[in-house]
Amino acid sequence: MPTRVPVLENGEQEVIILAGIKKNGLATERVIYPFYKQFVQTIDFKPGQIDTLNPTITYLDICKFPWLEDFEDQRISLEGSGSFTTIDSMYITSDPFEVYNYDAGKNRFSGKVQMDTGLQFFENSSIQLFDLPRKGQEIYLELNYKTDVELVAGIYPITGSFVSGVPIVNLFPTNGAWRKVYVSLKEDVNNPAYQGAEFRVVFNARSNTSGKIPEILFDNIKLIHF
Repeated sequence: MPTRVPVLENGEQEVIILAGIKKNGLATERVIYPFYKQFVQTIDFKPGQIDTLNPTITYLDICKFPWLEDFEDQRISLEGSGSFTTIDSMYITSDPFEVYNYDAGKNRFSGKVQMDTGLQFFENSSIQLFDLPRKGQEIYLELNYKTDVELVAGIYPITGSFVSGVPIVNLFPTNGAWRKVYVSLKEDVNNPAYQGAEFRVVFNARSNTSGKIPEILFDNIKLIHF
């Protein structure tokens, strides 16, 4: 998008547009996002005429959001969770050059992690435990991020005192640009080994540099399912 699509129809026709994503950030895994409404518009087609559509996509009314973190309340719903980390602090930035889509109004804050030189390990997980659906429903983690190092997104299944992290997606350095990723959690949440577990969302990263101090920025974290 934007793109021009030939239509071999005349007269009034209903046009339906379905919003697609790259599942787990993979260009080879393009799927229709199940949580978005269809965009529907009727157009009176005429031969040789070019019509313009400006689709607006919103979430379905039945979507559930057990976790929303946009940092706009200046609180952080993540905490250090790794036993072998050297960096476990995330803080809030209001620097217009760091905040996602900064507009001095609705978007004023983002989450920031500043690594250090040398060999460093970072990990944070959601403070809240989530009881996620187990009957094959779609479950996704949405995230805007900007990172100088490889960032891993995954889950912690919590079953009693045993905790073992499950990495799901490796997110590569973004070269100074913000990116959006949709991480599918359904496959791992429904693993029979995690029956009865509750889950935390986890992010971790590793760096080893003697030059520029690496940074990771987060915004608009959403956990979503039906």
